[in-house]
Amino acid sequence: MSTVPIRTPSTDTIASRAKVAVVVPATNTIVQPEMEAMRPAGVTNHVSRMYLPPRPYDDQEAYKKALETEEGNLEDALRLVTVCEPHVIAHGHSIHSFRGDGQRAIDEEKRLEAMCGVPFITPSRAVLAGLEAIGKPKKIAILTPYWPPADDMIANFFRSCGYDVVSTHGLKSTGPTAVARFTREQIIHGFAEVDHKDAEALIHVGTNLPVSALTPEIETKFGKPMIGVNVATYWLALRRIGIMDKLPGMGLLAEKY
Repeated sequence: MSTVPIRTPSTDTIASRAKVAVVVPATNTIVQPEMEAMRPAGVTNHVSRMYLPPRPYDDQEAYKKALETEEGNLEDALRLVTVCEPHVIAHGHSIHSFRGDGQRAIDEEKRLEAMCGVPFITPSRAVLAGLEAIGKPKKIAILTPYWPPADDMIANFFRSCGYDVVSTHGLKSTGPTAVARFTREQIIHGFAEVDHKDAEALIHVGTNLPVSALTPEIETKFGKPMIGVNVATYWLALRRIGIMDKLPGMGLLAEKY
């Protein structure tokens, strides 16, 4: 039985349309402001933080093991935020949702929705939904802030879902808060490194990497759609509860679908 309180969603004076619960790692400083920048009128966001142990980036074997085994206190964070009666929950932590294959991601989404009693948006499923919305381009290139074991895990996830991963590039962050310090120039350079002549779409995974507001610039510079994990997660959260507002300044997916 779920230990997370299930509440009937409610509106209020400011949240006249919906409340969005957002769960992020305690170290994450990017998801909250980026999703606040996407928030339509009549919608309010409510953030809850969860502890996650840092991955030992200086030991790649231990790093790989952590990817497969680390848990964090997601349920604790959910207990704190579901009592505000949200309509949907957006998970602002991406890497865990890319473990295993597409069926595992579906099963995890169903488990979390049953636990919370409202739609639960996981980043991996949101990126897949974004790709579907723009026409399901098959050949993709993926930028992350991670190290090779994480890049390989993410690439294998997309392959399990029928995509051809033509290239990956990790920025090799030296810790969770360091991800948020990558500059615009470093991020654009990262996309230049991962861009491939065969790629039909660019993907960004890693919720603490400040990419969302750069989406139009990236799409114009490289001439390809870009599905970023934070934009896709918030976009799908709104769409799942029937809010179809365009999210200006956040690229093709958010503005046209």
